[in-house]
Amino acid sequence: MPKPSMENPLDADMPLMITGQIQMNADEFMHWSDHSRDYTIVQCIGGTGRIAAKNHEFSIREGTALIMFPEVTYRYHNLSDSLLFDCLTFNGYLLPRFLHTLQIGELRAFKPDGMLHILLHEITLALQSRHKDQIWHVSALLYMLLVRLTIEGERYGAYERTDARLKMAGLVTFIKQNYHEDISLSMLAQQMDVTEQHLNRIFKKEFQMTPLEYLTRYRLLKAKEMLIQDEATTAHDIAKAVGFNSASYFGSVFKKYEGVSPIELRKQYLS
Repeated sequence: MPKPSMENPLDADMPLMITGQIQMNADEFMHWSDHSRDYTIVQCIGGTGRIAAKNHEFSIREGTALIMFPEVTYRYHNLSDSLLFDCLTFNGYLLPRFLHTLQIGELRAFKPDGMLHILLHEITLALQSRHKDQIWHVSALLYMLLVRLTIEGERYGAYERTDARLKMAGLVTFIKQNYHEDISLSMLAQQMDVTEQHLNRIFKKEFQMTPLEYLTRYRLLKAKEMLIQDEATTAHDIAKAVGFNSASYFGSVFKKYEGVSPIELRKQYLS
């Protein structure tokens, strides 16, 4: 089985670095995890099963994500034939001490919703960039992702089973399916059958941003995908496709979050 790898090798002396990204089935992953010297963020994209290490054991199903350590023996139970993983491998001389400080142990489960989902997707996009600072950009995203895990992961076990978790997940799904429409805070509050103020409060508690901030970030994420994947589509058309009524407003919001204009970002990826 081929080792996950990137097109441009990273400096081995970096404090944090992405070493590869690949999709694996259960058999491939079990073989890989037994021999890997990298840390791995594993996201289940199909199938079910259980993974255990020392005193920790988690059920896995579509949407579940895990962070796993090198040279740790993991036990696998009831893995379905259809089990499939997206794997992001990473390393760096700072990692052991950094993860210890964050209290991230040999096996940590989390649900990649909210900002975690955006950061994982941002890393996937950033790995495609040909910009000279791509290595540092990806490393910075990895740093933010690991810090965010300390916030999200602690609540995973208990919160996963609550009605509030299911309702919030439904709202996030609604945003992802309708981001191109004219969505207001009032519309989102109606989806949850709560007041706008209460929705802002509970959403921010869970995702550290308001629902409209999440909507904006998700729209920009989809805009970046279109900029990179379809060179012929204009920024004006992309703005309309992701839910911005004004191309100029889209441009200003994009630059605020990304630091460059939409066209400048396209050049970084395609030049």
